[in-house]
This record gives sequence, structure tokens and C-alpha cells, in this order.
Amino acid sequence: MRDEYIRLVKEYIRLRPDYEHVLEELRENVKEVGATNEEFDEAIKQFTDKPRFSRSKNLILKYSDNTKNKTLAFLKITRSILSGRKKYIFTFSLSVFLLAIFLAPKLFEKNKIKVVNLSTQESVSEIQSLENKNIIPVVYANSNPYDPTQIFSADSSSVKLIVTGKPKKEVLGFFPSWMLSKQDKVNISMLTSISLFGLEVGGDGNIITGEADNRPNGWSMWKDPNLDDLIKRARSDDIKIYLTLKAFNSANIERLTQSDNAQKAFIANALYLINSKNLDGINIDFEYVGTPTDAAREGFTRLIANLNSEMKRQIPNAVLTIDTYLVSGADGEGLFNIPALSKNIEAFVIMGYDVHHPSGGAGPVSPMGGATNVIGYVQNYLEKVGPEKLILAFPYYGYDWPQNSIAESQGMARGVPYGIITQQSKNINISWNETSQTPYYAYKTDGGGERIVHFDNVRSLSIKYDFINKKGLRGVGIWALGYDGDTQDLQKLMIDKFIYQ
Repeated sequence: MRDEYIRLVKEYIRLRPDYEHVLEELRENVKEVGATNEEFDEAIKQFTDKPRFSRSKNLILKYSDNTKNKTLAFLKITRSILSGRKKYIFTFSLSVFLLAIFLAPKLFEKNKIKVVNLSTQESVSEIQSLENKNIIPVVYANSNPYDPTQIFSADSSSVKLIVTGKPKKEVLGFFPSWMLSKQDKVNISMLTSISLFGLEVGGDGNIITGEADNRPNGWSMWKDPNLDDLIKRARSDDIKIYLTLKAFNSANIERLTQSDNAQKAFIANALYLINSKNLDGINIDFEYVGTPTDAAREGFTRLIANLNSEMKRQIPNAVLTIDTYLVSGADGEGLFNIPALSKNIEAFVIMGYDVHHPSGGAGPVSPMGGATNVIGYVQNYLEKVGPEKLILAFPYYGYDWPQNSIAESQGMARGVPYGIITQQSKNINISWNETSQTPYYAYKTDGGGERIVHFDNVRSLSIKYDFINKKGLRGVGIWALGYDGDTQDLQKLMIDKFIYQ
């Protein structure tokens, strides 16, 4: 491995405070510069083993509006330097970064996408596409798109369960845009509500309609006739339909929450969207990375209050929910002021997963016991709000980690939907972690590498659903619909735990 490339990658990571959640994107970027997978992995290891310096973090915060542009520019500049064999330049990495700040706009000037104010149907601005490539969330590491055809690779003639009873709890399923091509194969009959995931919001309150990297996004779903078919199916089963409005760029969240004009545009767009398809409510998924300013925190609370007021004025029975981190009930410094927000929403949807995530060590994705666990964090919420305000969401996926440094497929963990896990583990012994109350299994690759998969199944989810019932929570959330493919065991469990027969 080449030390100069390892130093390059470490410097690149230092410029990305959200690096833990976009590792595969960063890996592809540094490979374009000439770094290898092994050099990337070694840089990650060295970077995470050393303390972070606040000076670098502060520098990023100052220029956070275009961080992605600048860090990519950093790579482009360094690539040209490396090609000229001037490797000593690494001792001047800060100077290179500052140079990138000034050159980034020109480097990416050609890549533009539209930001449309839907309340007026006019194009109001254009922004650089690379600044907004985080249509793929930076915290929902598990929401990188999966191939629905692969998930539904089992026998397509599988008989779907028919539900005749009514759920005792709210059963909310998130329907991601990348599953839309197989919407007719996703069984939704056990649900009370679906949230369409989702449309990306810019810092000016307008909807981002452009696509990045040819990935499916919320806007392409919104205009797809398949969505109308899904909505029609949901209506026939008396299922409420919400729209998820999401923001995963911390700079955009700061701008939106602190601008009256941006808030007005956001609320106008939100109401236009749900009225245009006669939906039943809005789900807000703003995932701020880092520590927000007091102004942003207060601005977000104000935004939710104003959104709720206007939505209830136009649609009295509309539902407003907010997705929150598992730790948000204990965190007094994050974006979410739980007691204040609870006055203007129907429920918090607690993301009860990714306790162990792709960039960290292998372990349970959604543990019910151990040093960090769902039970303890939910109790923090219950000390601030009533159980009727809480929907606890669990994963229909797992993570597949490498177990040793010489594995031929070395890298960070990769997400695996439950439907694929059940197929891949048919001939593998499933182990059980008594502390976390979750399953896992280990296997070897064709190249001799050792890997381990942590996930949730009927046994572990049964324990989680019993917890929801015992605590009297409002309901359960599913991330994400369709991830179980043609399997039926998770659907049967949902019926057994939450639906009157």
C-alpha cells in the first residue's frame, strides 16, 4: 500500500463530517483518483483509531454549504498533483483544501438540476447537482437503494396473506422509491398507513426534482404511474397514505429552519403535494449530522408548528409525524426538541436501528439488551412524552460485515434485505445473541474471507413487538416495505402481534 494515498484518503475523510454514512460514495471517489480498496480501508482504520481535532470540524462547518463540491475538488486537484509525482504536497493539505474552496464552483459549473416551487409551478432557482447528491441519506445508511428484482427473486407464485381483521396499533410501513417497480408484489394488507419515501427538500423550501447518478429518487416516483396504482391499492384496503419530506444536508436544514421565506415555501409546497394526490398526511425526515445551532433547533420547532397549523386548517384530519434518531429522547442538543415538538404532531417515528452501522464494528443492528439498546433509549422518550406519541420502527434488513483484514472482499459492511438473507442462509446455522436478543450467522466467501451477518427475524421481532404492546406505544414502523420479498413469516408475525383476527 502507498502511504501517500492513505494520507490523501484520510484528508478527504477529514473534510467529510458525514463520512460514516456515505462510505461507498467516498470509496468510489478515491478510486477514481487511483487509490485502491485496501488503501481506503487502511485510511478508514487509521482515521477512526485517532482522535478528531475540532479545528478541522470547525473549518467544515464554516464552508458546509458546498462541502461535497470542495472535497471532490480536493480530490481532483490532488489527482493532478499525484500524476505529476509531487507527493510532498501532502504536507500542505490545508492549502490544497483552501484552493479547492475557490475552484470548486468552476469545476462543477456544468452540472445543474432544477429546484421547483410547486406552489407556483415556476422554476425559482438552480443549484449545483453535486451539492445535492445526498438524495441518498447520510444517516439512513441502510436506505441505499436495493434491487427489487433481486429481493423478489423467489417463486413469484407465492400466495399472499389475506388480512380480515383490524390492527390494534398503528402499523406504518415506509415505501421507498426504488421499490416502486415491484409495488404490485408488496403485501400491504396488514398496514394502517404507508409513507411514500420520499421527496427531497432544498434549503429554500423547494422540492429537488433532479436525479443524481441515475439513482431512483422521490420525484421520479412521484411522477410514475405505478405510484397511482399503489395509492389505489392502499385506498381499497382503507390504508392512510403519507408523504415523507426529507432533508439530509445539514446546511440545507440550517437554511430552511432559519428563513421565514424558506419556511413559507416549504409549507406551501408540502400542502400542494398532499392535496394534489389527496394524501392523508406528512412525515418529516430531517436528519441533521452534528450539533445544530440554537437558531436551527428553534427554527425547526417553529417550522413544525406552522406546518401543522396550516395543514390542519386545510385538512383537519391530516396526520403529521417526525422521524427521530433512537438517541433523540436523551439528547438535549440535537435538532429535535421532543417536548416542544410533541405539541404539534401525532407521533415521533423512532428509528430503532443502525446501533451498529456499516462503518463500525460488527454487531446487532437493533439490540434489545447490552450497553446500547432500544429499551433504554425508548425509556428516555417516555420520560418526555406519552406512549401514544411513539411509533417504534424496526429493520427488515441486516448488515454483512467482513471478519478479518485479509478477506478478499474486504470493506465496510453491506446492507442485505431480509428476503435475500433468508435465501442466502438456508444452509447456514443461525446463532442467537442472548444479550441483544438478535440472530446472526457467519460464513466464508469463495475466496476464503470470513463474514458475519447480523439481522432481525421472527424471533427477535417478536420480542420487539411484545415490548411495543407492553409499553402501550402508538404502533410499529417498518423500514422498509418490500425488503422481505416473497417471504411471509414477518407478515404472519405482524398479524399475530397487532391485528384482531
